[in-house]
Amino acid sequence: MNPATGDPARRSRPAPRGTASYQRKRAVKACQVCRARRTKCDNLKPSCSFCLKVGAVCIQSAEDLSSFDPASLKILERLDSLEQLMRSSLPATDEQGPPAKKRARPTTSHVDPPEAQVGGTRVDVSMVLPPSSEEMLSWSYSVDDTGTLELQHGTPQHHVSSPPGLVAVPEDPRLVKALLDNFFNYVHVKNPILDEVSTRRMVLGKAVEGLGFDWSPESCLALLICALGSLATPFGPSPDTMPGTAAYAHAQAYFQAAQKRMGLLFVAEDIIAPQCFFLAGVFMMCNFQSTKAWRYFVQALVGCQEFKFLTNAPGRPDQLDETPHQAIYWSAWKSEREVRGDVRRPDFLVSDHDTRLYPSFFPTPPAPRADAVRMPLMEADQTREQISWYFYLAEISLRRLTARVSAEMVAMMETHASRHMFLESMAAALSSYEAQANEWQASLPPCLSLEAPPEQDDVCRFVLRGHLINLYETLYWPFLAVFLDEEGLGLQTGALNAFSEQAQRGLENHMARLLVNKAGYHHRHHGTDPLLRSCSRTALTLLAMSRTQGARGGGGLSQALHLLAFWSPETDRYSEVRVTLCRGLAEAKSHNYRLRGP
Repeated sequence: MNPATGDPARRSRPAPRGTASYQRKRAVKACQVCRARRTKCDNLKPSCSFCLKVGAVCIQSAEDLSSFDPASLKILERLDSLEQLMRSSLPATDEQGPPAKKRARPTTSHVDPPEAQVGGTRVDVSMVLPPSSEEMLSWSYSVDDTGTLELQHGTPQHHVSSPPGLVAVPEDPRLVKALLDNFFNYVHVKNPILDEVSTRRMVLGKAVEGLGFDWSPESCLALLICALGSLATPFGPSPDTMPGTAAYAHAQAYFQAAQKRMGLLFVAEDIIAPQCFFLAGVFMMCNFQSTKAWRYFVQALVGCQEFKFLTNAPGRPDQLDETPHQAIYWSAWKSEREVRGDVRRPDFLVSDHDTRLYPSFFPTPPAPRADAVRMPLMEADQTREQISWYFYLAEISLRRLTARVSAEMVAMMETHASRHMFLESMAAALSSYEAQANEWQASLPPCLSLEAPPEQDDVCRFVLRGHLINLYETLYWPFLAVFLDEEGLGLQTGALNAFSEQAQRGLENHMARLLVNKAGYHHRHHGTDPLLRSCSRTALTLLAMSRTQGARGGGGLSQALHLLAFWSPETDRYSEVRVTLCRGLAEAKSHNYRLRGP
């Protein structure tokens, strides 16, 4: 300390750590090659002497590195090496700037072969099989297409709870008999899992003979039949079954009472348990609760696993004894598979195009029963039972055909390196698949023939015609998808023209779906929610085609909007689809898209 001033002695600040072992001096502006070799560079332009001698590309940095010390230069050198390594590991397309707007696709687990980039883009399942409407909503056709609404994957409704003020189930014998007729005429005809004679006797015994609904599994089955009979109507609009009506309130009361009796079914080992669980799933489907329906269908299928015809050695089972067991097994199996693709649970991801799990047999129609003499069916009822089994077998055969064709298409996808090669192979096989669909249609009995106009369809022909349209949608989707995304449009014009005819057939099939299904837009039944799903996919496809190709379909979009709006009080699952379609129609008007009616 300075005694005169009292201040500390002024001393120079210690030198920085980096200058302790060497003096900073101007860094040499060596080219990258010489820098990597750690040799002196003469910095000649445009190439130094060494690079000129060996024929290397001389890259001389324009950056002034004179202010960097040797340690910093070493760090920069390592960073340059790391950058080169990362660039060499990325696909070439990633270095060409951000891609154009494409639709999001699921990640595939397989590794593409080196030749996958030759002749087109790689193939994934979304190019082969029709996607869900949720996946289509993720396609980035426009910045404001889907807005900011959060997609509802469930059906958060409250209609299934018991209506206020309705505490007891109706047991009026006349009402129960009418509900029995409704059930067998309009519900059981599509899934003949019960013996009508014995079932009528059991249900009427509970109501008419004053036995009442006790806590037995039989009462649970009777209550489920009454619940479905309350919602069942002839094919056409069902205004009397909407929320707020007496029929709807009765249905919920019957179902609530049946739910209270389901506990014993979980330990039951006879056929009535899977029958009850299956009918409960059907009721949930009628109320747009597909997730809960799937749970019931799974439980019904679990209850079928101990059936003798599934556990016995290969051989023909006793047709008379095993018919109801085969019927409930098939109904539970196909319903669970159909709804599984919609709910998409992590441990149940086997897709519907996997044929390995399909049962190897068809259910056997019932033979005449000895006890039917005591309570014979009327001639009209016998005709209805015959038609129901014709329909049942026809629907099963069509489902198996669709699954087999889908599996072959996926196998074809996995064996072709590029999208163009897959499309060529699919185009060659298309006529064979169309012939199989025509053969199935020609094999239908006269009572289910699809030759008549759709306006004359009853509910069975309506359902079969819809399933056939689903098959054709699967066949034409690979060609239609080419015109819906940027990758497909990246193909050469000649390649696009080669598949335009098949794509046009696919577009016409989508428009036919909206026309054919129009008769069932307001009809409540087991398949109403699947109808909403397929029509939503069609409407989004038409909207996408109108933007990329100027295709017609505006009338179809309006019809689909009307369908979704009609059922919106009971399910908000399709709210984002409605928003997208509304914006699409508004955008079409403002930009003068060619959205003509189908």
